Amino acid sequence: MTSVTTTKEEVIERISGIISSELERVKTENPFFLNFPAEKNPQYFVWCNNLYHLSKHFGELLKLRWERFPDVDHDVFSTHYDEEKDHAEMLRKWMIGIGLDDPENHTANYETEHFISLQYRAVAAMDENMSLLIINSTSEGFAHAVYLHAYKILQETGFTDLEYWAIHCEADEEHSQVYHLIQNMTEKQLQEAEHLVKYTCNTLDVMLASWFK
Repeated sequence: MTSVTTTKEEVIERISGIISSELERVKTENPFFLNFPAEKNPQYFVWCNNLYHLSKHFGELLKLRWERFPDVDHDVFSTHYDEEKDHAEMLRKWMIGIGLDDPENHTANYETEHFISLQYRAVAAMDENMSLLIINSTSEGFAHAVYLHAYKILQETGFTDLEYWAIHCEADEEHSQVYHLIQNMTEKQLQEAEHLVKYTCNTLDVMLASWFK
């Protein structure tokens, strides 16, 4: 049974269903979405230290993925790195600009480190299918919702220098739309994918909540 090959359509249906349901749950329960600060005082954005370190590592791990899969028949791995490589520095400048200390003087919390490690695992130890599902479909799918939520509140609060946040509202949606690149899987591979996608959703949920403890 586990050696039976599933269709691309079945893979998409089962994986997208998990991501959609988990994301909707997180949006209704997670403190990031419930308690995002409608304040301009920089003390309310100290959590961005975690986002900065995540962003810095994300650019590096996307470079590693591109180097590991140089012969794929699409440009997602190369363009994703090219578009993300400068984003951590954009966030750093925004943070300093609103009055926060340089995030290079701080470390990420353990929950963020756990998620960063998972992303490196997806690059270094998973196949092309799983890398796309974990990094793009799941992580960037969640990121799109995160940035849309943040950008709306930051605008309403009166922040004006929001290029970093605006860029991600568009880019992360594009980066998450990779289902057309997913190849057929065996039933066993799909079951593993379901497990790891659920694990990624859980890790994201825990990380986002930790930013508002």
